[in-house]
Amino acid sequence: MSDLTAALEEFGLPGFLRELNSVLIALLDRDGQVLAGNRGFLRLVAPTAALDQSWDARNLLINPRLEDIRAFPSYHGGTLLLYRGILDIADESGRSRSLQGHIYRWRGDRLLVAAEFDVEGLEMLGATVLRLNEELAETQQQLLRANRELKRNESVIQELMNTDPLTGVGNRRRLNESLAAEIERSRRHAHPFCLLVVDLDHFKDVNDQHGYAVGDEMLKSFAVLLREHSRQSDQVTRFGSEEFVLLLPDTVLESAVAFAERIRQRLEWQPVAPCSERVTASFGVAMLAENEKGEELLRRADVALRRSKREGRNRITQAIAPGQNAASNVSSC
Repeated sequence: MSDLTAALEEFGLPGFLRELNSVLIALLDRDGQVLAGNRGFLRLVAPTAALDQSWDARNLLINPRLEDIRAFPSYHGGTLLLYRGILDIADESGRSRSLQGHIYRWRGDRLLVAAEFDVEGLEMLGATVLRLNEELAETQQQLLRANRELKRNESVIQELMNTDPLTGVGNRRRLNESLAAEIERSRRHAHPFCLLVVDLDHFKDVNDQHGYAVGDEMLKSFAVLLREHSRQSDQVTRFGSEEFVLLLPDTVLESAVAFAERIRQRLEWQPVAPCSERVTASFGVAMLAENEKGEELLRRADVALRRSKREGRNRITQAIAPGQNAASNVSSC
């Protein structure tokens, strides 16, 4: 048994095919070299020579020629079968023998040549090849479905990793990633970018008086309120217990202050469920300065928020960087 025949299994063909003597089987690479063959193939070439040299199919296939075969379109419903008919094949002495045969397009851009020394053996091989092709197609479909499911699961996991489980808005991880991305986009397109920090006033009193379950429901309602008043391009994230950070791309300082004022007034007009009493919030607003990093922008907005708290709460403070114009009628720091 030569290495040439043993190699059939390496290319996905059943091992029993190598023993067939009544059917010639040869697997060719894209350059026309014989990669593997069976006992039937060795009937045409000298067994000793098959061990010692590389066989060029262009010398074996007289009609149709290798160049012609590669130009054939696949048929039979998209299977691997390229050609069915008479094959003129040269034997070891160079003489041509005409055999009934098939040529298949095999995996890895290879060609599988099968020619009969008896019709029954050839038909058995054809059925085997087509079955293997169907199994391969089904396996590929299963892998494709599994990959799609894996990607969906990865997307869900990634979203869960970036989402605050209580309120459903982004968490600190999402804030860090989005803040860096928005700052890079702002600089690349020379667009303004603002950051808003908002903190519910006296939230500890809500937990103490009504319990943590009521406090959690209030945080959920407040997160909904923030999202309802935000644009699709804005991002709402939970930064701390009752503190939220909003990213406002393509927004100047004056517009960011006006946005904060709408939220502040909305809280004054209508209580946040499930509490019936009024709840207020304090705000800090900052606009990205030249060469400023994300943590510096966040720190300036947080300093402005602390000043709103110190000055009585339920108010807005804007952090002004050198060269920026302050919005009117709002405290600055």
